[in-house]
Amino acid sequence: MQIQRKLFIEGEWVDSSEGKSFEVLNPATNEVITTVQRASKKDIQKAIDSAKKAFNVWGKMNPFERSKYLHRVGEVIEKNLEFIAGVETDDVGKPIYESRNIDIASSAQTFHYFADISVEVMGEVMPSPFNEVLDYTVHEPVGVIGAIIPWNFPFLIGARKIASALAAGNSVVIKPATWAPLSTLLFGEIFKEAGMPEGVLNIIPASGSDVGEVFSKSEDLGEISFTGSTEVGTKLLGSCSCSLKGCTLELGGKSPAVVLPDCNLEETVEGILFGVYLNQGECCCAATRIIVHDDIYDEFLAEFIEGTSRIRIGLPRNEDTRLGAIVHREHLNTIMEYIDSGKKEGATLVYGGNILDKGELSRGNFVEPTIFVDVKPSMKIWKEEIFGPVIVICKAKDTDEMVNLANDTKYGLAASIWTTNLKKAHILAAKIEAGTVWLNLHNFVFPSAPYGGYKASGIGRELGKEGVLALTRTKNIMVNLFEETFKWY
Repeated sequence: MQIQRKLFIEGEWVDSSEGKSFEVLNPATNEVITTVQRASKKDIQKAIDSAKKAFNVWGKMNPFERSKYLHRVGEVIEKNLEFIAGVETDDVGKPIYESRNIDIASSAQTFHYFADISVEVMGEVMPSPFNEVLDYTVHEPVGVIGAIIPWNFPFLIGARKIASALAAGNSVVIKPATWAPLSTLLFGEIFKEAGMPEGVLNIIPASGSDVGEVFSKSEDLGEISFTGSTEVGTKLLGSCSCSLKGCTLELGGKSPAVVLPDCNLEETVEGILFGVYLNQGECCCAATRIIVHDDIYDEFLAEFIEGTSRIRIGLPRNEDTRLGAIVHREHLNTIMEYIDSGKKEGATLVYGGNILDKGELSRGNFVEPTIFVDVKPSMKIWKEEIFGPVIVICKAKDTDEMVNLANDTKYGLAASIWTTNLKKAHILAAKIEAGTVWLNLHNFVFPSAPYGGYKASGIGRELGKEGVLALTRTKNIMVNLFEETFKWY
C-alpha cells in the first residue's frame, strides 16, 4: 500500500483536469510530506457521475453481498493497520499510540459493524384499520452521498461516513480535509485491494468552496454529510435548502463535564484528562468546560493539574507520546489567540499557556496543555470552541447551578456527569441539552450508537442503525387483499 497523490474516480487514480495541487505538511516538523493534486469543479462533477453510475449496481445489490464487500474493507484495514496509523500520525500530528489503538482500529470495527447491520435495514408491517389491506414500509437508499470530513479524525470519520452510506446501499463522493488528506486518500488503495466495485467510492481532494458549490447544486446528489464548523455547516444547510437536498451536520461543541462531590476522584480525574486532551483537544466533543461542585473544587483542581503535568508531550511518532502536535501552524496561532483572550478578559491561568519550541519540538506546532480558572460565562474561552488543549474549570454550589452552567452554550454535542450516585446521574442526564451524555466517562464513541448534537452542534444522527436509516428514504406500500372488489360508488 502506498500514498497516492491523485484523485480517485471510478476505481482509478486520475489526474486533476486543471493540474493544480497543494502541499501537505507534517505538523511535528512543518516539512512538506508530499504534494496532492487539487480537483476542479469539473472533476468533482465527474466523481458524482461515477458514483451515480455505480449506485445503479450497488443500490440494487443483495444486502448480504454488500455485507461481504464491507467486511473485506475492514479486513484490509486490519491488515495494513500499522502503515495507515503512521500516515494518520504524520498527517494530523496525533500520537501514534492514539492512531493505532483508536483511529485505525475503530475504523476497521466500523466497517465490520456496518457490514453486519447492512442486512438489517428493513421496513416493518404497519397496523391497518382494514384486515384486507396489508401495509408495510421499505427503506430505499438515497443515491449518491456527498461526504465532507474534517482534519482532526480524517480516517475514522471518513470510515464512519463511507461505511454507513454503503451499508444503506448508497454510493459516495468524499472530500478529504485540505490540512490532512493523506489517510483519506488511502481508502482508494484499500477499496482496490478489497475488490470493491468501481465507483462506489470516489475521493476528490478539493477546496471547500468548490465542493460546497458543486455538491449543493448537483441534482444527482441525494444527501450531504458534513462534519466541521457550525459556521460552514450553516451556510451549507442554506445552500441545500434551495434544492431540498438532505443534509446531515455534525458541527461544533463546547462540552461540559459535571463533577459531583460524591464522585470517585481518581476515576474522575483520569477520565476527564482523556476527555480533555485526546488528540490534543482537537475533538468536537472534548470536555472543554469542567464544572465542579464547591465541596471538592480545590481537591479536584489540584489533582487535575497534577494529572495534566504527567502527560508526555513529544514527537507524534514516539511510542510514549500522549500529546502530539497541533495540526497546522495557522490553527496553533488561533489557539494562542484564545489563550491571550482568556488572560485579557480576567481568567486565571493556572497551568501551561505557552508554545513549546525547544529541542526536538522546535520545528513543529506544539503547545502546553492549558488550564484556566475564575472564568465567567461572558468570556470567549467559555463560549467559543477553541479546538485545542485549553480548558476552563469553574465551581458551582449545587446541581441546579451545575445544570444551568452546563446548558449555558449555543452547542449541545456531548456532556459527561461524574458521580457514584447513578440515580442522581440519570436525573441530571435528562436535564442536560446534549446529543450524548456520558456517565463516568468521556470521549467514547461506538459505531453501534447514534451520534450527533442538539442546538448549534448539528442536525441528524450518524452511526448506529439510526445513522443508516438516515441515509435511506422510507416508502410505504399498501396491498389490496379484499376478496371482493372494493366499491365506494
